[in-house]
Amino acid sequence: MNLKKKILILFFFLFLSCGCSTIEQESYDDILSMAMNSRVSSSNVYRAGYKYYLPKGMRIFYQEGSNEIFGYQDTRYYMYVDRVSYYHRIHEDYMKKVDVVYSEPLKKDNLFGYIEIKNTQNNKYFVEIMYNYAKIEVIVEKDRVNKAIAYAISILSSISYQDEVLSSLMGEDVLQANEVEHNIFESAETESGYLQIVEEYGQYEEQEDTVDPDFIR
Repeated sequence: MNLKKKILILFFFLFLSCGCSTIEQESYDDILSMAMNSRVSSSNVYRAGYKYYLPKGMRIFYQEGSNEIFGYQDTRYYMYVDRVSYYHRIHEDYMKKVDVVYSEPLKKDNLFGYIEIKNTQNNKYFVEIMYNYAKIEVIVEKDRVNKAIAYAISILSSISYQDEVLSSLMGEDVLQANEVEHNIFESAETESGYLQIVEEYGQYEEQEDTVDPDFIR
């Protein structure tokens, strides 16, 4: 990693941790641009067939297969990593929507996806981001949307897939037999899918995942 890239990543995480008074003044477009251009190449969480970087301060509460729930303070994020779609290099174009708060396709180098932000019934915002063959969903207050976007993009863009491991798992039919059915290329009509996941795994204890606090190695 060159010096310029390290400085950009350092600036992004300092910006992210500086507080809502600064980060929430930025537009969704600016937050997305900064997050996607500050891609972290290191990893501190390791799973079957992929690894990723979890930012300092976030904790993992639940993990089973490709489904995880982690959080920062009182905000909970649900993530699903679609190893099968990645392995087969499935690609579907996203059609921008006009009946939601915010909707945009995402593309950076060889990574693609989309973001949608919707109002919920309790006046919060449902943020859904698919990127790099994985999806993160989170429900937050309006003044926390930008921080949620920044965290989600930084995590999704840091996912690094291990082709040899995935090839072995696919050959043994491990993924097909155990993957929960999620279509990452389809956005949720409401936040109900996210709420069902959180309700199902609502009674969880924090796992003992050890996360390296340093974001640059």
